Amino acid sequence: MVWKLKQRQQKWLEAETGTVFKDWGAKFTIALAFPNRYALGMSNLGFQYVYSAFNRFETVVCERVFYPEPEDIPLIAQAPGRLLSVESQRPLQDFDLVAFSVPYENDYTNLVEMLRFAGIPARSAQRSGRPLVAAGGVALFINPEPVVDYLDFLFIGESEDLLPEFVDFLGQRRGRSSERSEILTDLAKSVKGIYVPSLYEPAFHKDGSLEGVYPLSPDLPERITVRRADLLQAQPCGTSVFTPNTEFSNVMLLEIARGCGRGCRFCAAGFLYRPVRYHGSSKLLQAVAADGAPNRIGLVSAAVSDHPQIADLCSSFLERGNSLSFSSLRADSIDSHILSTLEASEHHAVAIAPEAGSERLRRVINKNLSLEQIYSAADMLAQKGILNIKLYFMIGLPTETLQDLEEIVETAKGIRHHVLSSSRGKTRLATITLSINSFVPKPFTPFQWAPFAGVTELKQKAKWIQKALARLPNVRVHFDMPRWAYVQALLSRGDRRLSSLIDKVSLENTAWSQAMRASPLNPDFWVMRERKKEEKFPWEILDPGIERDYLWEEYGRALKEKQTPRCRPGQNCTRCGACAPEKANGIEIIKQ
Repeated sequence: MVWKLKQRQQKWLEAETGTVFKDWGAKFTIALAFPNRYALGMSNLGFQYVYSAFNRFETVVCERVFYPEPEDIPLIAQAPGRLLSVESQRPLQDFDLVAFSVPYENDYTNLVEMLRFAGIPARSAQRSGRPLVAAGGVALFINPEPVVDYLDFLFIGESEDLLPEFVDFLGQRRGRSSERSEILTDLAKSVKGIYVPSLYEPAFHKDGSLEGVYPLSPDLPERITVRRADLLQAQPCGTSVFTPNTEFSNVMLLEIARGCGRGCRFCAAGFLYRPVRYHGSSKLLQAVAADGAPNRIGLVSAAVSDHPQIADLCSSFLERGNSLSFSSLRADSIDSHILSTLEASEHHAVAIAPEAGSERLRRVINKNLSLEQIYSAADMLAQKGILNIKLYFMIGLPTETLQDLEEIVETAKGIRHHVLSSSRGKTRLATITLSINSFVPKPFTPFQWAPFAGVTELKQKAKWIQKALARLPNVRVHFDMPRWAYVQALLSRGDRRLSSLIDKVSLENTAWSQAMRASPLNPDFWVMRERKKEEKFPWEILDPGIERDYLWEEYGRALKEKQTPRCRPGQNCTRCGACAPEKANGIEIIKQ
């Protein structure tokens, strides 16, 4: 029956362009694993970039592997070892390294399950010989600790800066026969940004809180530096393998910047990726000049319209005959250039993220956006014929009250009114869609001390909003599931002790709710508890360059409803620590 699995993968390959096939020879072989299905993995720009980056090294062969399709899981689970790479359809045990790319915490259980499917012992301590098992991705340099017992080592930081040194390390060890422990120890000492969890040990206070995560040897770093790339020196990150079997089948995704200077206090990416860095326009234009690239270009960053050369980029792409889409737009930066680009590219829908209903709560989260700016954006979009507006909101934010929920409803009604008033008689085509998600306090943000609101409370708030908007024409409302937000909060805020829960879910097919009820651990300890100022966090084994005192100060400003001006790199500011000379690592930026 394995032929059915191979047949599916062969159909994927036949439909792809840009796939890399390399002779194994004496090369170091890497199975790049995405802990979710093919369609999602091939939509992930980070996964695509790492695949192409590894394969640019002559001494490396990198092939892809994905979490099985639902109908294939029973067949693979019956006989571990049938999880195969896509390119050569070899089992994972044949590779030197299995490297997971993990963007989301809720995929941790898929990672562990994939090891089981591959016939590889799940825990690092149970393995001997090859393959080594590693992981990288933004979820793991937010907080790696819940999943480190399954990994031999982790890539902490951005691949452009980290992978060349890692591959150099492999070259230096080529031909040497060493024990796993020796390889991992040398790797931890030789390559900045590599975290080998077995060489570190956590300690806990009597109340269960963390005392710290300590190296077992004095010649190991106390904290693992999060590596950051100089984007002005790096090749832009863009889609390398195109396939019709994904959400972006006819789009070339192109990262134009990394990080965000807006300082929204809920956003981990806005702090972890500081300082905000931009790719230059000339390199971006060259990156999409390759034959076979789709005509439609999707510009990707945390705030696309903040790029200092966005007007030139838009006009240059349009002059070349490309159409453009944007991963995100801020209501306060939609100008004539953006509007002309949207119109020329025949956009019919745009997303805006007020995040909170009231201006008071937007001050709390440092989303410096007024109601007038939101309404003005809706007017301008509707006048250009863009009548489908998607609005992103969060519920369960710190200090949130019923009035804040009421203002979500009033904001939706106000935007609906502005769109319909400007729709030139096309009211039947206008739709306002609210996407409302549960707030999860994330590591390395000012809200890392804040508690999660709780599943029951979030359900009640969602029910109230749903009822308040139920009879309003042209308005749709979508909510996430608070119980999954609770799991995400647990995995993003917990420590190594959570591996017992992950085992239950991934290796014993136990539902999260059942596993948590049966566990001697109290998940609320990590999720629902407001942390004290001095409490150590498991994720602080990592050093992203942001000063803890700065985050605490920002938390205090949030509770006082005080806004903080946006970050502007290149202005000799060292307030948060990311641009301090000893941490900037010579990174160049395009000044704003």
